[in-house]
Amino acid sequence: MEPLILFPYPSQDSDFLQLHYANQCGYPEGATTGLYLHPWAVHDHIGLAGEMEILRDPTDDGFRVVLKVYSWAVAPFSDGGINCFDRWKCDAQWWQSGETLSSFFDAEALALFSWKRWRETGRAGSSGLTLLDNLDNCFNPMV
Repeated sequence: MEPLILFPYPSQDSDFLQLHYANQCGYPEGATTGLYLHPWAVHDHIGLAGEMEILRDPTDDGFRVVLKVYSWAVAPFSDGGINCFDRWKCDAQWWQSGETLSSFFDAEALALFSWKRWRETGRAGSSGLTLLDNLDNCFNPMV
């Protein structure tokens, strides 16, 4: 496979999550963030980044929250660096809300909580989301 190099944004100073909203007729239909380094990445020289999405579930009228977490080996242990990595050479985990949320605003609140917990602990498992084991059948397929 041809390398797909990703360049995460520097870590934010606060837990603020900048969501980019998708609207239809003035109603929110979803939201995404950019890919951001974890606050510990530069300090501890580890490859760790994440991004968040709120998506409408195609099977009902609810919303799902998805946290995508990437980790990779940083030079001199690999050819990756803190500020960029090859998407095909990293470990990726998708964490998703266990149930659909009936309100976009509830999904937004869960996304903000999950993002804050992931930043505080470095563990997506503490974010209130469920790990997707089979990424081929996940709600939001890999890009």
